[in-house]
Amino acid sequence: MPKSFNQKLKILYLMDVLLERTDEEHPITAKDMAQYLRGYGISVERKTIYDDIEALRIYGLDIRNRRGKVGGFYIANRKFQLPEVKFLMDAVQSSRFVTQKKSRTAAQTGESCCPGSGQEASGAAFYRARQ
Repeated sequence: MPKSFNQKLKILYLMDVLLERTDEEHPITAKDMAQYLRGYGISVERKTIYDDIEALRIYGLDIRNRRGKVGGFYIANRKFQLPEVKFLMDAVQSSRFVTQKKSRTAAQTGESCCPGSGQEASGAAFYRARQ
């Protein structure tokens, strides 16, 4: 029996953190994932995180584990790569029939395709640079 309702959402939160915040240059450790989950009121042991990562791999996510000084887990392959997101953002922003509000929304959506919110290369940063 889950300790809290959020406990049932644990694997979804793990999938979100992996998709939104990781890539080969920005892996996340099991310890950091546990801390992230504590922010949602979910207590978890490291072994459980490894089991959940394996379940996400079976589900179809390409999760890799980088060992070493800056090790951790990351999503290796995504539906869109950064150059593709930039291309799409450029097309949306240069379109005359797309409003500025819709363009901003598209940039935020594009940002979710690229890890590391706040990086200069992310969708919203790209949008701000193009204004």
